[in-house]
Amino acid sequence: MKKVLFILYLMVCGLTPTLAQGDTKLEAEDAANENCELVENDQYSGGKALAMKENNAKITFTYTAAEDGKYTIYVGYDGQWGEKTVNISVNGSSSTFQTPVPGVGEIEIGAFIMSAGDNTIEITPNWTWYLIDYIRIASGSSSTVEFDIAHAPVDANASEAAKKVYTFLYDNFGKKTISGIMTGDMTTANGDVTQHEDVMAVYNASGKYPALVGFDFMNATGKSADNNSWYKEYTDASVELAKDLYKRGGIPAFSWHWRDPSRTTDEFYANDQVENPCTLKISDAMNADGSWNTSSEVYQNMVKDIDFVADYFLALQEIGVACIFRPLHEASGGWFWWGTDGAENYVKLYQLIVDEMISVKGVHNVIWVWNPCTTDDADWNPGDTHYDVIAIDIYNNALDYSSNYAAFDKLKTLSNGKKIIALSENGPIPDIDKEFEEDAVWSWWMPWYQSWGGNFVDKTSSEEWTKCMGDDRVITLEDLSEGWGTYIDTAIKSLKSDNTSHELYDLQGRRLTKAPAKGLYIQNGKKLIVK
Repeated sequence: MKKVLFILYLMVCGLTPTLAQGDTKLEAEDAANENCELVENDQYSGGKALAMKENNAKITFTYTAAEDGKYTIYVGYDGQWGEKTVNISVNGSSSTFQTPVPGVGEIEIGAFIMSAGDNTIEITPNWTWYLIDYIRIASGSSSTVEFDIAHAPVDANASEAAKKVYTFLYDNFGKKTISGIMTGDMTTANGDVTQHEDVMAVYNASGKYPALVGFDFMNATGKSADNNSWYKEYTDASVELAKDLYKRGGIPAFSWHWRDPSRTTDEFYANDQVENPCTLKISDAMNADGSWNTSSEVYQNMVKDIDFVADYFLALQEIGVACIFRPLHEASGGWFWWGTDGAENYVKLYQLIVDEMISVKGVHNVIWVWNPCTTDDADWNPGDTHYDVIAIDIYNNALDYSSNYAAFDKLKTLSNGKKIIALSENGPIPDIDKEFEEDAVWSWWMPWYQSWGGNFVDKTSSEEWTKCMGDDRVITLEDLSEGWGTYIDTAIKSLKSDNTSHELYDLQGRRLTKAPAKGLYIQNGKKLIVK
């Protein structure tokens, strides 16, 4: 963000950023376009820009690369109508970015793979009304970040179940992708996750069950939660399915579309997607100095809601179940109430949830996910000590199986290489071959639900589902049929002196596939010996 603001300052002062040697600038007005409006103004490079005011607008650039490799793309824009979301596609590989400030600026989109010769770069609206001035292309990737991921979750008192789930994520990251699906309708499964409509949709398309299943606490709290029996039935059914999934060796992943804590509305949306949007601001629960106003009704309602959800996790914790939890997702997009009051207040609210659940309520069976709206949300980062996984939501067009490697690379930079990276919501699944070819092996992906008319499983063909779910590099529920009790205990990991995998042996030299319930682990070269 600071980089963008600095460039904006230069341009406002009439100082256009200087091209680095070897950079190529392509003016928008020289590109092919559909349904765009030409705007002339001296503030733009070349004196012209293209306004994108229609949903079917498109700008198509052709860039001739000297050789195969990665090329970093920057976009010059005018976000005069406020923050907007933009789609960009390079040879069919899709990504998104936002015009982060009103006015003229330049933003780095990321590094894209290009072939020697002509490459097609398309810009289309996701959320319209902005101008595109130019694109700038530089050879190579601007990122030099290397992975340095912690061997244990951020919760120092994590339960044994949470340690096992985190270790499983850690061990497989970069080697395999965990298959997933989000669930919608909760009326037909009857406690058997394999009979849920959305899970069955994946099975019908691929012949295998997903290993990770998404649930939602959206009906756990809010204006109607106390007196709406369907809300409670929905939440209770979700928790029962989470128990069943974990018992089968799978991973429950909870989101939280948090309904208005002020109880003024029953919404989580803060924009015109609904008739009566939530107008609550996080600062409504704060003092003038930015500290929490603990005596305010809004703050007390927030904590009440957090504690209520925490109690569900505690009930799961008591029976040895661990979960993934993704609160306050997609904040900077502004369509949810928790994203309408700026990054600073968002960070305080995210940290309040984590600290209240862990330190006050004693929830220790959660793997925490921070889900930025875009890969440029550095100001919205809640801090390394408050999340284990960084994840993004990407909805490509139907049958587009891009690996989304540009977003993967940007998330790696955004988290300084310290976090596992996941695709927390998506339409079509990434092709597993592309994930490995383009060095973007997501920890998991989770298409949105098929039920309730979502039909997101149908965004991927049955052939692609069958190919990916049948690949050894994709983890399905069938691969986890032995359950969590057989997964090697995290205690083994604590003896690792480096990132090299160790094998486990008994005193007779026989290789073990799981750790015993009790035992002392001693290191002998590359072996761990149970004593």
